[in-house]
Amino acid sequence: MSRKVDSKFVWMDGKIVTADEAKVSFFSHAVHYGTGVFEGVRCYDGALGPAVFRLPEHLERLRRSARGYFMEYLWTDAELTKAIAELIKLHGFRECYIRPLVQTGEGRMGVRPRECEINAFIAVWSWGAYLGPEALEKGIHAAIVEQRKYLPSALDPTIKACGHYLNSVLATKEAAARGYDEAILLNGHDRVAEGAGENVFVVHGDTLITNGPEESLLPGITRDSVLSIAHHLGIPVRIAPMTVEDLLGADEVFMTGTAAEVTPVGQINGRTIGRGGRGPITLQLQTNYLDAVRGRLERFVHWLTPVV
Repeated sequence: MSRKVDSKFVWMDGKIVTADEAKVSFFSHAVHYGTGVFEGVRCYDGALGPAVFRLPEHLERLRRSARGYFMEYLWTDAELTKAIAELIKLHGFRECYIRPLVQTGEGRMGVRPRECEINAFIAVWSWGAYLGPEALEKGIHAAIVEQRKYLPSALDPTIKACGHYLNSVLATKEAAARGYDEAILLNGHDRVAEGAGENVFVVHGDTLITNGPEESLLPGITRDSVLSIAHHLGIPVRIAPMTVEDLLGADEVFMTGTAAEVTPVGQINGRTIGRGGRGPITLQLQTNYLDAVRGRLERFVHWLTPVV
């Protein structure tokens, strides 16, 4: 079978095996019920050489997500950090995407996990611009989809769980069927929640606005980075609920995420936003973000973990 990613080795419960040997049991609880949690992390080549962006924060969220589903794993963050560095060096990557994943493994069958082992895996692969090579400059076309983001009373949106992403899968399929690049989901109150895998920002005048966790979103690490950069640049920031009208009437809209980085949104539901591409504040934040991830901003160099 032809593999679509260039990952040659995978770390599995303390051992590095070839990608062909990286197999999961059919009887794994996660295969049947989606009981896994994961992170998406990037390694960038920059002033410090290959370095992983905000790795401690990603590993902290991985552990918090696992605990949210009663999945305690044995490996320390230091051991996972070492495994990630080993994989990157083994592949010879200067830049790559990193996927740590913890799953509920084989045990007694049934919805309630019983006597199940907990497995930890890590893979790395090359991954460029998530939404296309021109997206960072020209922007994307997004659709506000019918699929709603689940309410916090149903599932905790701050947990990055595998099964939760069925919500996003349906949203992206709907958006693609309508000819759009990405989906924007509303919450149960008809307010903006997030993209299928990104947080959403709008610019009105000189003010940057994004919504809070209570709006059914995963408060992303890239989101937090952009907010920190905005404060550093003196850009006024407001955290508040956002309506569809706020999106469609914005001067600029962009989306953030580890995969998407800082991606402008040029159109929503066929309606042009602002100038129809990357606006000036988006450009400023995007430029500073891409400088930060490559160690070119001394103020944020502490966000980087060099691959050594």
